[in-house]
Amino acid sequence: MEGPRPARVLDLGSGDGRLTARLAEGGASVTGLNPSAVALERARATHPGLEFVAPTEEGRLPFEDGSFGLVVCLDVLQHVLDTQLLMSEARRVLVPAGWLAVAVPWHGRLKNVVTAVSSFESHFDPLEPVVRFYTPRSLGSLLGQFGFEDVRLEGRGGMPLFRRSLLGRARRG
Repeated sequence: MEGPRPARVLDLGSGDGRLTARLAEGGASVTGLNPSAVALERARATHPGLEFVAPTEEGRLPFEDGSFGLVVCLDVLQHVLDTQLLMSEARRVLVPAGWLAVAVPWHGRLKNVVTAVSSFESHFDPLEPVVRFYTPRSLGSLLGQFGFEDVRLEGRGGMPLFRRSLLGRARRG
């Protein structure tokens, strides 16, 4: 008798494929997606047994509606020019009640004030392709606006009030 099918997972913004490979090692049926041809080439060379694809020219995800039980988007949202399109597409490819997991750099109020006073230039490197910054309130609001429910957010890494990452999970409503 066969066991349950592994969850189908989309690693949205898969980069060099490290996370995609770890998810596959955990038993998931996983696909990595990245808009960078260089990143895709590197991921395919390093992890030849895994699937890596690019979005369409319009920035859409090349999958049917409800294709994935989980979409993972780690350290990607802050780099995305069209957040509305990405969030709409992530929701579209999730099965009903599927899960979205996100991580962005932490930008709480106290950390922002200290950064502005002490290390603005090094923190906001003009060569770093960051488009926007998220606080717990703005990330929670974003997820809610795109129909995600059961939104849970938490800071990770570093000291309280100075966390390195803001992690979020939400269920497609």
